[in-house]
This record gives sequence, structure tokens and C-alpha cells, in this order.
Amino acid sequence: MLQKVESQEQIDTLCRIADRVWRLTYDALLPQGQVDYMLDKFQSDHAVKEQMAHQNYQYYLMCCNGESAGFVGFAPRYEGREEMFLSKVYLLPEYRGQGAVGKALAFVEEQARKEGLPAIRLTVNKENTHAFEVYRHYGFQVVDKVETDIGGGYVMDDFIMVKTL
Repeated sequence: MLQKVESQEQIDTLCRIADRVWRLTYDALLPQGQVDYMLDKFQSDHAVKEQMAHQNYQYYLMCCNGESAGFVGFAPRYEGREEMFLSKVYLLPEYRGQGAVGKALAFVEEQARKEGLPAIRLTVNKENTHAFEVYRHYGFQVVDKVETDIGGGYVMDDFIMVKTL
């Protein structure tokens, strides 16, 4: 079940999930300090509110057995592109393998179709092989790679993946 993020309590939950998932995933992949920097820049209370208010982001909590298990974040026509930008799909490890990610991705596809958008675009860290394989399983294909300077002396080294609808 997906629940639209609208309240402060939901934003707090989303930020707690992001913190845990990021540390489990990226502490071993990224230089020391980069996870803290990126969490503040992209998944903190102020960042989420800014994205929702000014960048057309929509966030939904994924709920399993009445518990918040993860979340998905996306933005139609992000940066003026005629596509859906899938920014985030994070799921706590204890809820993996129960179909939550598949349901979330199906929901994003449905939202893209409602918006009349022909594709979904995402970026995934080149070293995050688990997420990369999940996206490939759901029909995303690598179309490019990009290194993005995010400030603070840090770079994101990502694949760009697209799923045509």
C-alpha cells in the first residue's frame, strides 16, 4: 500500500528510512563524509520540503503490514523533460522480497501514463549493483553514464537508466 506524504510526521518517517537505507547501502561505497553530506542535501527535512514545494516532487510511503517499509519519490517533467524522473526508491531490508518495490514502480508507471509521459528516467550509483539489477529486472535500460559534482568536494558517479512506456 502506498500513502502520499503530506504531514510532518510522514516526512520525519521518510527521512528516518532514508538515513538507515543510505547508511546500509552507501557507507561501504562512498568516501567518508559523503553519505552525511548527501543525506542533508537530498533527504533531510528541509530538502524534502524544498523538492515537494518547488521541484514538483511527490513522495509516497510504502506500507507493509501497517508499518512504514520504504518510500518512492518521483517528479513529472523534472527539469523540463517530457518524462517521469524516478528520484528515489528505498526499502528497508527486512521488507525486501515482498513485492513492495514492484508495486511502487507500477504506481510510478501509472502516474507517468496519467501525465502522458512516454518514459521513466532514473540515476543509479554504478557501484550499487543490487539496485541496478532490480531496475533491469523491471525493464530499465542503461542509456548513459554521468558524473555529477554535488558540491562539498563530492561527485555522484551514476548510470542513467530509462524505461520506455
